[in-house]
Amino acid sequence: MQLLGQPITHTTFGKGIVTDWNDHSITVCFNSGEKRFIYPDAFSNFLILKNTDAQEKIQKTTDSHVKKIDAMVKEKADEIMSV
Repeated sequence: MQLLGQPITHTTFGKGIVTDWNDHSITVCFNSGEKRFIYPDAFSNFLILKNTDAQEKIQKTTDSHVKKIDAMVKEKADEIMSV
């Protein structure tokens, strides 16, 4: 999936364009300047792509990421409680 050059909206900064992206961060150019966000986490609450197909794919990635983190937290909590 290609995100560079994609139009995006942020809940606070408004409309922007993706200028850089990798497995861990996404950079967006807004009228107020460039901002970098944690990828894909920022799509949970702050960023929305204009391209709905790409947005849905990222949302699935985000949901999977959250499930993995929740499982890790539960595992650690279970370890602590068993001591």
